[in-house]
Amino acid sequence: MNVCAISFKPCWQDDSGRWVSDGGFPLQMSGIRSLFDEMTLIITGSRPGEGGIPLPADATIVPIRLPDGRNLRRKISFLTNLLYYIRVITPHIRRTDVVHLPLPGDIPFLGVVIAILFRKRVIVRYGSSWVGTSHETMNTRVTKFIMRSFGGGRNVMITTGDGPAPPARGVSWIFSTALTSEELGSIPYDPDRTLSNPPGLAYVGRLSGEKGVGNLIAALEILAREGHRPMPQCWIIGDGPERSALEEQAARGGLGAQVRFAGQADRSALSAMLQRLDFCVQPSLTEGFSKAWLDAFAHGLPVLASNVGAAGPVIGGDGLRGWLVPPGDVRALALQLRRVLSDPIDWPSLRRRCREYTEKRTLEIWATEIGKICASQWNMKIVGGKIRP
Repeated sequence: MNVCAISFKPCWQDDSGRWVSDGGFPLQMSGIRSLFDEMTLIITGSRPGEGGIPLPADATIVPIRLPDGRNLRRKISFLTNLLYYIRVITPHIRRTDVVHLPLPGDIPFLGVVIAILFRKRVIVRYGSSWVGTSHETMNTRVTKFIMRSFGGGRNVMITTGDGPAPPARGVSWIFSTALTSEELGSIPYDPDRTLSNPPGLAYVGRLSGEKGVGNLIAALEILAREGHRPMPQCWIIGDGPERSALEEQAARGGLGAQVRFAGQADRSALSAMLQRLDFCVQPSLTEGFSKAWLDAFAHGLPVLASNVGAAGPVIGGDGLRGWLVPPGDVRALALQLRRVLSDPIDWPSLRRRCREYTEKRTLEIWATEIGKICASQWNMKIVGGKIRP
C-alpha cells in the first residue's frame, strides 16, 4: 500500500539537496512512512531555515507554492491559487491508496475535501485543541465538524490529546511525539540533580500568539519587580512570527540578561540545551498534546503548563510531572513560578517520574498505535510493521 501525505509545513533543500524541515514534522512523517510501502509527500517549498531535519529519504517529495503572507493576506493568496493547488494535489490523491492529512491548515484541509470526494481511505490527524477555546477559528470549527460527520469506516479521524472516552463518535485520541526509542536511550539524564543556581528554565516551540510566550515573559517581569532572587535564566527555544515582538518585550521589561532567544534547534542541539536546564514552561493558550512536554520529560525536566488540551492527564496532579495554571493568567503563572523556584521539592523523584512517562510514548509506539487504529477500521492487519489488506 502507498500513502500520500499533504501538509502546509514549510520545507527547504539543504546544501546536499535533501529536503528538510524543522520541529517534529520530519520525524512524524517517517513514522507514517513506516506503515506503508511507498510515500508521496506534498509540502510547501520555502527559504532555508534553522535546525533542518531530513524528510523521509525514500519518499517522493512534491513541493508546491507557499501561500504569501500571514492571516488575511495568506487566506487571499490561498484562494487566488486555489485552482493551482487543486490541479497539483488531485492527481496524487487519485493514484494513492491512503491520504494522510495533518490538520489544521488550509492546504491539507483542501486535501481532506478532495480525498473524501474520491472516496479514498484517509488518516486525518488533528493537532490542535479538540476542546474549543477563544482562539478557535471558523476553519477549525469546520474541520472538527467534518471529522465528526465523516469519521468511521475508511475515514480514520484522530486528534492529539488524551482522555477516558473518545473525543467524539468516529474520532480517536493519539498522543504526539517526535522522540524515537533510539534518541530516548541516548539521552543522558541525572535523576539525582536538584535545582541549579541560578535555576534554568525553557520554553520549547513555535513563537506565535497562541503559544502564550508573552505571558511567560510578563510573569518573569513580575518576579523581577517583586525582587525574587535568584532570578531564573530563561531560554526561549524556537522561532516564529512573534520572535521580534517577544525580544522587544523582554528588553522593555529589563530582562535582557535573564531571557535568551536560542532560535530554532535540531534534535541534537535541543537535547544539549535541555540537559543543562531544570524545568520547562509551556504557557499555551490552546494546545492538543505538545511534543515539547515529552521532550522535557525525556530529560527529566518537569513541565509548568497551561491547563489546556491533554495537559491535565499528561502532567498529572500537582507535582506529579509538573504543575498546571489557568491559560492566560499571568499572575497565576508568576505565583506558580515562585513556588517552583522557592518551595522544597523532591526533584530526584520528580525527574524519575517524568522520564518513566516517556518510555511508552516514543515515535515507534505512536506509529504503531496509528497503524492499529487504521487496520481495525479498514478490516486489515499489521504484518511486519506495515498495514496489509
